Amino acid sequence: MSDGTTRAILAAFAGNLAIAITKGIAAAMTGSGALLAETAHSIADSLNQILLYVGLRRSAQPATERHPLGHGKEGYFWALVVALFLFFGGGVFSIYQAYDRLAHPHEIEQATVGFVVLGLSTLFEIFSLSVAVRELRHAAREAGVPVRSFLRQLQDPALRTVLYEDSAAITGLAVAIVGLGLTVLTGDHLFDAVASGVIGVVLIYVAYQLAWGARGLIVGQAPPERVRAALEATIASEPYIDRVIELIAVQIGTDQLLVLARVSVRDAIPAGEVERLMARLRDRLRREHPEVTDSFIELAPALA
Repeated sequence: MSDGTTRAILAAFAGNLAIAITKGIAAAMTGSGALLAETAHSIADSLNQILLYVGLRRSAQPATERHPLGHGKEGYFWALVVALFLFFGGGVFSIYQAYDRLAHPHEIEQATVGFVVLGLSTLFEIFSLSVAVRELRHAAREAGVPVRSFLRQLQDPALRTVLYEDSAAITGLAVAIVGLGLTVLTGDHLFDAVASGVIGVVLIYVAYQLAWGARGLIVGQAPPERVRAALEATIASEPYIDRVIELIAVQIGTDQLLVLARVSVRDAIPAGEVERLMARLRDRLRREHPEVTDSFIELAPALA
């Protein structure tokens, strides 16, 4: 389990819990639908951090007879649960609040309290996002990949979720500030209701993105091409290997790969050397590519 990812989750949980409490108090005092939507958003985010942590812990469990390839995909399953919870607990609730405020307008009271809470919440969310971005940059630097490319290929569902949730939170807070401000300036409650609806749409979009990403990983997704090329280069560098006929690498967890390869060997290889070659290849793959949890090498004729 990545220490950096754990730090990002704990920072997000602490920030979201504090924000949820203050937003809830402010929503009750002001009667703002946008603030109530943001309260639901923060509560959903807080619970989501717990689910992500559970996923991290369970995915780190060792392989068993019942699960011979380990529990790496547990993290992807819990990331999907988080997306569903964000969709219903945050997005759908916020859109319902928009409808309720349109059908039953509420008087905005003590708007100053709302602005203060939204401003402080923005600072908390920026801090939480900065922790996640720092971990993202650190991981990208270790992989030797530009940050944007690394984000597109990010296989860590927990870090990906924290990044998306915090970004959505800052966007939602900005929308809530604008909606509350326009409502106070114009006295028209439509702006507060629309802000709640926009927050709901943002959360549903983020939930969709997270669910779609988790789907690809659950189904079985190949690692980035640079990783596959490095694996192939390791196998091809063995003196007795003629060529790599086929190489399949599948992501079975965060930083966990299953590798299957079909190779042809040179005709001059002694019969007794074949077993040693296979053992040496498996050892090299694990040593030079720590993310490889298991590998299967099959010998095949060059023309197969």
